[in-house]
Amino acid sequence: MSDAPFYGVTTTGVYCRKGCASRAPLAKHVRFFQDTQSARAAGFRACKRCRPDETAAIDERIVQACRLLDNADERLTLNELARRVALSPGHLQRLFTRAIGMSPRAYGKLAREERLERPRGGGKGKRITYAIVASTLGKVLVAATPRGICRVDIGGTDTALERRLREVFPAASFERSDERLETATSRIVAYLANEGPWPLLPLDVRASAFQLRVWEALRAIGPGRTVHYGELARAIGSPSAARAVAQACASNPIALLIPCHRVVPAAGGAGGYRWGSRRKEVLLELESSNALNRSLSRSPD
Repeated sequence: MSDAPFYGVTTTGVYCRKGCASRAPLAKHVRFFQDTQSARAAGFRACKRCRPDETAAIDERIVQACRLLDNADERLTLNELARRVALSPGHLQRLFTRAIGMSPRAYGKLAREERLERPRGGGKGKRITYAIVASTLGKVLVAATPRGICRVDIGGTDTALERRLREVFPAASFERSDERLETATSRIVAYLANEGPWPLLPLDVRASAFQLRVWEALRAIGPGRTVHYGELARAIGSPSAARAVAQACASNPIALLIPCHRVVPAAGGAGGYRWGSRRKEVLLELESSNALNRSLSRSPD
């Protein structure tokens, strides 16, 4: 039996979630898929019973379990976690592992380790310096703590960008200083103008252990390359966690420097983007052009 979370039935042309209540098909008529995009690209349509096309978001009880593990000071037992999300321990273990790609115990361990290393709590005690500059994609806000970049946001106005920054870090203190962040902003602007390389800058991100794994894998995808959500899930060692990977990409707070724009649907096209699908298309075109130019410059005459 495949570990893939979706399967298609060749005799009906329908794809389902694993565990669908519909009558089980013969094995010879089944094809397995890591994500719904792959199933649709192969010509299958969504089952009207289990509705796999409506499962892009993780079960809310699993989201709640992740929050509990992210904030727990001590290890929560499986029984205690299951009680608090109103599931049986065995069912929680299966749902959690299928959605996240690791057991609740392993996730909790990573979350505790990450919390020891990084400050949390809405930016409490943090002093954040930020700058806003114009670019080919619109206004770009870059915010940083003494440890590194904590936010890169793209928008239409300074006011909107500043408001979103304060909403994310309600307990922090702020100082605008375009001069102090000039090195970071100039490298980003040059990159977007096709006048410099992709900037690799130090980061200070607040995230769950799983999100950090995804974001670190994103940083390993070079300019000019793209991957699918299923491929990214496999890259972090959680092949069944494509939906959770997609959610981690959507929650990325650092545009460009954590390049979630390099993840595209298996069915084709650029796909959605937190900062607008048109901006994503522009970024992919820019990086594809740069990769081609580099390749040509290395070719023999």
